[in-house]
Amino acid sequence: MRKRFLLFSLPFFVLVFSLFYFVLPDILHPLRRDSIPVGTYIVPWMKPNPSIEELNLHPQLPGEPPPFEIDIVMADALKLDITFRIEIPGETRVVPSSVYLGHDSDYLYIGGKFVGIGTNPASNPHVEIVPDYFEILFDVANDGVLTSPESGSRLSVFITPQGTWMWGYHDMVWAYSSSGGRMCFYLAENYYFPEAQRVFSLANLAVAYDNSTKTLIILFSRFLRQPDNHEVNALQIRRGERWVMGFLLQLGYATHISAFGDYVDGWPQKAYPYLSNDSSWWPKLCIDLTNSPPEFK
Repeated sequence: MRKRFLLFSLPFFVLVFSLFYFVLPDILHPLRRDSIPVGTYIVPWMKPNPSIEELNLHPQLPGEPPPFEIDIVMADALKLDITFRIEIPGETRVVPSSVYLGHDSDYLYIGGKFVGIGTNPASNPHVEIVPDYFEILFDVANDGVLTSPESGSRLSVFITPQGTWMWGYHDMVWAYSSSGGRMCFYLAENYYFPEAQRVFSLANLAVAYDNSTKTLIILFSRFLRQPDNHEVNALQIRRGERWVMGFLLQLGYATHISAFGDYVDGWPQKAYPYLSNDSSWWPKLCIDLTNSPPEFK
């Protein structure tokens, strides 16, 4: 009798276990699948070719031309042609640019080519080199209102007059700045954690600089999800989800004045220094993980 009970009850327990393990999480935390408004930029499935790891096997030496062509590496990406106009003391620096966006199941790939950006006018070659930087910022909930923490990336490149360089990456969060007395996009490590405890959204990057044309080339990947980093990164796209988000691009030069004194321009328009949490005018992009092509499974 006991054996018969166990024999018939076993499938029942398996069914109950499967229900709790596979179905209940989707009920408690349903997958986000946004509708796609007209005019949304669709970020395509793609991977850089060669990969970022392969590009890093051939570092650029001083005086050499850039070791890779971003147009070729990101040939299958969404390409946005933009002209940034950055107001600096005494002039406006016009920077024809191309920004590239693509994704696979785990990473968002972001590339950029900034022709004529040159060295930061705030740099003092005898004291300190101050970085040029590129930012991509997200309205993760796509509700037109920035709320903490949101998400973003800043790639800073320190360029010397001789054309050598080094880089720094920062996660960005929407948070209150006590020094500025307002909400703004803030460097995550300054707001949340000491440097040693940071959890980067950055996966990998490659940077190059052509000193003859003052052209900066960047390519980096950031994780689409990091459960252990949710407090500083609201961009947590699970497989099977489709997210539509507002986004803003910014190109500029850091300064010593304050976080609100940088020389910077934005696309589709300048928003610095973030005097408003209104992101309703930001363009939309879509990252769709609901139907991955066979080569990405």
